[in-house]
Amino acid sequence: MRARSFLFLAGLVLAIQTVGAETALDSVRAMVDAEKKFYQTGQEQGTRAAFLAFLADDGIVFRPGPVNGKEVWSKRQETGLDLVWEPTFAVMARSGDFGFDTGPSKWRGKKSDQKFTGFGHFVSVWKKQKDGSWKVALDCGIEDTKSDVKPPLKLVTPKDRGQGTLESLQQTQSAFIATAGLDFTKAFRQFGSDDVRLYRDGSFPTVGKKAGVELLGSEQAGVTMEIMKTDMSSSCDLAYSYGSCSDKRTQPGRSGHFLQIWQIDASGTWKLVLDWQQALPAQK
Repeated sequence: MRARSFLFLAGLVLAIQTVGAETALDSVRAMVDAEKKFYQTGQEQGTRAAFLAFLADDGIVFRPGPVNGKEVWSKRQETGLDLVWEPTFAVMARSGDFGFDTGPSKWRGKKSDQKFTGFGHFVSVWKKQKDGSWKVALDCGIEDTKSDVKPPLKLVTPKDRGQGTLESLQQTQSAFIATAGLDFTKAFRQFGSDDVRLYRDGSFPTVGKKAGVELLGSEQAGVTMEIMKTDMSSSCDLAYSYGSCSDKRTQPGRSGHFLQIWQIDASGTWKLVLDWQQALPAQK
């Protein structure tokens, strides 16, 4: 009787723990909800208030280089800019504490303006805070061409148990950078995942290695890259790095910044899943 009672109580505790446990799918939905609240706050209180509310204290934005977002936005006056955006793709780490999302954006001087004057795509890296809230760790984007294409929201969670380490990520990044210094397209093809996303100003984001290579060009010259910061999920399966870069196709090389997001595949290999680069404004 005692054994049966113990087994019953153990099963009940396990069931309660299972019900109460948050899955990666729960987490990615919570992250997307935070993104939508971020946007709604901008509509109701203004863009400045929204960024101050949803950026992490150490969150990074690019103006044009990487700077503390809260410091930048706290010094800006509210301009009345109408900034509209919507997540259409979101990825979560197995640990449920680290993810990213992306989607189309557009803007106009103020809501009363009839037409939007700018179009683009954003990329935001999110981290779960100690209080359970979601905050933006890094935010960047591109300006591209106007498009009515808006795919339905896709939520991605890990399908395997592959796990990496910071050391293995750094080794992969070093190999990518060495190859990219000679031929960036080759590095992109070699280290990119099958569904890798490429973000460049003036072009709609590409999905997949074939489309990315077509945008980059098959004979792209080298791009030098220097990592400034790397961070990853506690489950060591999703990570990002940002830093400075220089495109050697021009003389002198055109300087800029990059963001790369890496994810572990089923074999435990780090794969590039998103690559963003933006050149610094040309000197006048």
